[in-house]
Amino acid sequence: MSSVSRRRGTATAVQVLSTFVLTAGLTAAPQALTGGTPASAADCTTYSVPTYVFEPATSNNVASKRTLHKYMQWGPQSADADLLDTLYTATLPMTSKVFTGGGNGIIYEATIGGQVKAYKDNTATGGSLLTPVKTYSFNWSSAKRILTNGQWILVVASDGTMDVYKQSSPTTGDGTITQVATDMKSSITTALANADDAWMVNSAVQWLKDGTIQQTVVLPIGTSFKLWGTTDIATGVDAAQAWSPGGGAISTQSVTSDPDTTGQIRSFTTGPWTSVDDDIRSGVVGEIMADAGPCLTDPDPEIAPYFGTPPDETGGEAATDPADDTAPAPTRTVTGKFTLGNGNAAPGLPVTVMASDTDPDATGQVTEPVLGTATTAADGSWSLTLPSTLPAAVQKAVDDNNGVLNIQATATGTTATSGVQMLGVDALSTVLNAPATPSAVTAAADGDHTVKLAPNTLTSTSQDTYAASTEPQTFAAQIATNPMATDTDTPLWQSDNSTLAASYNPYLVNGKDVSAETVNPPITPMDSGTCSDLKFKDSSSTKYTVVGEAHAGWDAKATFEYESSMSSSFDIAVKSSGNWSIGGTKELSGSTGVSVGYANKGPHYAHQYKVPVEYIKYKHQHICSGTVRSTWYTIEASRYKAPSGGAVGAVGKDVSSKDGSANFDRSPKANRNYVNPGNTLQLSHGKSVKFGNAVSAFGVSLGAKTGYDSNHKQKIVAGDRSGKHWIWGKNGSISSGHAGVFYSK
Repeated sequence: MSSVSRRRGTATAVQVLSTFVLTAGLTAAPQALTGGTPASAADCTTYSVPTYVFEPATSNNVASKRTLHKYMQWGPQSADADLLDTLYTATLPMTSKVFTGGGNGIIYEATIGGQVKAYKDNTATGGSLLTPVKTYSFNWSSAKRILTNGQWILVVASDGTMDVYKQSSPTTGDGTITQVATDMKSSITTALANADDAWMVNSAVQWLKDGTIQQTVVLPIGTSFKLWGTTDIATGVDAAQAWSPGGGAISTQSVTSDPDTTGQIRSFTTGPWTSVDDDIRSGVVGEIMADAGPCLTDPDPEIAPYFGTPPDETGGEAATDPADDTAPAPTRTVTGKFTLGNGNAAPGLPVTVMASDTDPDATGQVTEPVLGTATTAADGSWSLTLPSTLPAAVQKAVDDNNGVLNIQATATGTTATSGVQMLGVDALSTVLNAPATPSAVTAAADGDHTVKLAPNTLTSTSQDTYAASTEPQTFAAQIATNPMATDTDTPLWQSDNSTLAASYNPYLVNGKDVSAETVNPPITPMDSGTCSDLKFKDSSSTKYTVVGEAHAGWDAKATFEYESSMSSSFDIAVKSSGNWSIGGTKELSGSTGVSVGYANKGPHYAHQYKVPVEYIKYKHQHICSGTVRSTWYTIEASRYKAPSGGAVGAVGKDVSSKDGSANFDRSPKANRNYVNPGNTLQLSHGKSVKFGNAVSAFGVSLGAKTGYDSNHKQKIVAGDRSGKHWIWGKNGSISSGHAGVFYSK
């Protein structure tokens, strides 16, 4: 059913053409012609159908590759439908076209060079997804699409003409492919050419056009070939693509402009048209095709879905909640470390420690409250004990943030050889007021705050270069618009108007790498006299940001709760030269006044969850005796802020690619636990994993993580089916308190 290309056949099949008949307009096909159905239901054992996605190209370069990704559609006509990610992929040229069908694991590739390559999918036995079988000399490089049920291959041109071929060995793919008709045209072939999608299943050819699914029946009689009749299967179908995993079942894929909802898979049965599952999973994009066999049956409801062979479920313990977290003791001492660009110590540099979060609504110049100064030691470390009494505005910010103080520490200097001004900016948090909830220290508890100095080439007249028109070209935008959630760490360096080359070096100034140069303190009297630190709000924007996720596999329900207050830390971005770097984290623990999340979703459900956070871009300046000495920008999370008319929270991307038997097999046994039938387990201690690329703000991708407590948790409820409901933590077992997030089989 994928779109393909081919070149018109020659006139060598004219004699066969005289016996080829296309009959259109008939409303029914003889029952005896449906074909491919076993003698009895007991003969059918197919309940899991290989389903392939030829994913979109990621480059405009014609020499680049596209990924063929294998899934298994489990129980496509049952209430336990699922789309298992097998984790098997292969790459093919982006100019190639792929098609499959017949239920024999044979995949064909039509190349732009005039070949048709047959492969065998051997992944079920641990082999390759594309095991070469045979190469045929057919040039189908100008066809609109190619359809097959294993035996018959229909090559449809964009003008509605169709060539027909027959594979003598459909079960192995290494037989003789014989052309039996050429350049045939009728209302049916024209409909196939103009369809939104088309596919074959057994003796039926089906197609989707403008929300209507129709079918015709293949009727081979001797050497002749007919398409018998046109029958409506369904109307009003909201789908961009459709396919049949087997007789009596159809699945669809819909697309939207929202990457969090696009690529949604639904399943239906036919005769009559009935919805089985309207949300199997989302985020699956590309050309989708099923290796549809002759029949389908429902899986055993007491068996969890799996790919290949049932996974090893030996060992493991029932999941139990970890011990309660201990609220951190308040401290007024903050520490950090500044290094050169190459990681060596940067001693003797002045450090200024300032409070964040004051006057978030100010639109003009704001003087940043300086809480103290320090000097880096021989190893680059610094330490400061904060004053016992804070300025009123700072204390209010602490009180509003559940006892947590967010600060920024800056260090400045000049390289000894090249005279390049350097700047380091570290964002960190500390708990000042007791009692604070344990979840309010997701950032403060991380400890290590080692920051590399970077060139500070911005001047007092420098203007920020961000433009909405170039944001789609950035790494952040590419991640945000990708329907599949990535597990990639947020890059340290990013551009807000393009993607950075892999060889990008932020320490290259005027053609010289200054990363290893010794950095001296600012030259006296450069910073003598009265100094102050000012910031100006450049712009602000509310962005929905990932703060958690929940997973439910077979016979389970998932819940994610984010109630009453924030409990998350967010990366901040710093720009002191041409591009942005990640410069520490900021803790937001203030009240939201709302309870958000999702509850009892499943089975086979896993999504991220997002809340609206206001991000502010500031321009900062360090001024001494009326002269600007340093200029830099930051992008900072400011507070929970639902936009006018906007949602208080939103379901994010589908993350069920982390679940299932294939991922369970690869997980460390030490991280596994099970939930007994009818029981509930919740992750309400410790902190989540860091969600890389949790948000795109002003063209920069930032990460986030969440502290778990009674109001912020991931939860799973196991159903009553027999057997163990397995879960596993990403970073450890549930009872260890270090799981971060848990997945479900």
